[in-house]
Amino acid sequence: MVELDKEQEKAFIDAMMEANDLKGASKKRMIKFLGNKYDWDQHRVQFRLTRALIAERYAASSH
Repeated sequence: MVELDKEQEKAFIDAMMEANDLKGASKKRMIKFLGNKYDWDQHRVQFRLTRALIAERYAASSH
């Protein structure tokens, strides 16, 4: 299991936020959760983040 210090986590999260043009604390928490779950693997986190965002938009539009 990969352990990152706080600065590395922040840099990873900020890079993912910028790459996906995201804003907000809830998206940061989502990326941090996915990072912890998938050992901070950028490709896995990106894939799961994309899927989560699609599901989130779908759920918001269906209500």
